[in-house]
Amino acid sequence: MIATIAKKEFTELFRDGRFRWSALIVFALLVVSLATGWQNYSTVKREQEAAQAESRKAWEGQGERNPHSAAHFGVYAFRPKVPLSLIDPGLDKFTGSSIWVEAHYQNPMRNRPISDTTALQRFGDMTASTILLLLLPLLIIFLTFDAFAGERASGTLRQVLSAGASRRNIAFGKMIGIFSVLMMLLVPATILGVLALGLSSSGESLLLSIPRFGVLCLGYLLYFAAFIGTALTVSVIASSVRIALVALLAFWIIGCLLIPRLGNDVAERAFAVPGATQFWESVRKDLKEGIDGHAPADVRTKELEKKILAQYGVERLEDLPINFNGISLDASEQHANTVFDKHYAGLWRTYYAQEQIHKWTGIVSPLMPAKLLSMGMAGTDLRHTQHFTDSVEQYRRDFNRELNLYFAYNSSQKEGYNYFAGEEFWKTNLDFRYSQPGVFWALGWQISNLGLLLVWAIGALAIAVFAASRMGVD
Repeated sequence: MIATIAKKEFTELFRDGRFRWSALIVFALLVVSLATGWQNYSTVKREQEAAQAESRKAWEGQGERNPHSAAHFGVYAFRPKVPLSLIDPGLDKFTGSSIWVEAHYQNPMRNRPISDTTALQRFGDMTASTILLLLLPLLIIFLTFDAFAGERASGTLRQVLSAGASRRNIAFGKMIGIFSVLMMLLVPATILGVLALGLSSSGESLLLSIPRFGVLCLGYLLYFAAFIGTALTVSVIASSVRIALVALLAFWIIGCLLIPRLGNDVAERAFAVPGATQFWESVRKDLKEGIDGHAPADVRTKELEKKILAQYGVERLEDLPINFNGISLDASEQHANTVFDKHYAGLWRTYYAQEQIHKWTGIVSPLMPAKLLSMGMAGTDLRHTQHFTDSVEQYRRDFNRELNLYFAYNSSQKEGYNYFAGEEFWKTNLDFRYSQPGVFWALGWQISNLGLLLVWAIGALAIAVFAASRMGVD
């Protein structure tokens, strides 16, 4: 009986002009968004490769220079564009694509695409994730709002029940039928997504992206199931088709538009991010005076001088077989590292506190856990951004230490800052290379969002079945 009802539901929806035209529009938008995402991915990747080559050429061709001066000359570290960003670019346009690596400062990311967009573009990009998260639920609503309310009004429901079908079986059959007709849209879209990944990825990166893509698809399916269950429930309890449609549209507007906006405003007010001026003034104060005002720079330098003189058994810096300037610069970098760790840790805590508020909105709307999971598996969320910046910072520290210690142990104190290295040494300095963490690392941070989506899907479908089993037919 369930199969018969599912077949009937599938046939009616598939023949319905609402589905054909709506599905055609949504599918066309998905094709355009994937094509646009692929083009943007390819362009950015090509530009980054050219910029990386130019940065390397400039580094090796800087001529003779003091190693520490070369640290100030600096290099760029670029964040590679990940293949799944063509589906969900997430925070990429807000966080930036590169970091300037130099001595003494841990710079934030720069080259944010959002800075070059118009006011209309800032409202929202037409990405594949936007279509799936915002427009497809609308399609589900238009397909489902009259599933029970319409049949009850036309008298069809009474006929089906008189034929021996139970209310519970009718609910299960309608669920299966609706899922089946959605698959007519989602399966081709998934195939297109895989093809887009294949065109934009090398063999190795494609193998890394497929498991992430699988979890991402699971998250979307749970999200759609939540809307199907909700729509069926409203269709059961609504007194008319019109009320069912209005109620579901209100649920979509509140859950997909108003609550995310409200959550963002609350997060920004509850956990305000310090301004750039305030942040860097605090950093410079700690760099000069020491963390919390202890151990100012001149005191630290004198203590280091005594230590090095005792280590080499001499009384004057001029008698050292090494260059104390390089040792002092390295110690200054180590102190600066503790300062940056303190202040950037506070900044990340603020960002994650804001994200936690967004997660709480998932209790009343499935959109936010679906969105966070989508960004997380695509590699474009806050966690992946921090992973990249941490990797760059570790590279910066190793890079600067290599330059300062080369300066210290390849020259004498008598040479001071008049020691110069050349192209032969610059070629030994390695470029920054970034590797995205694996699927289990990403899933570990997103397990709560996946779990919340599972609760939404199972809960909404179960409530729909329960409501259907107790509905009247009058």
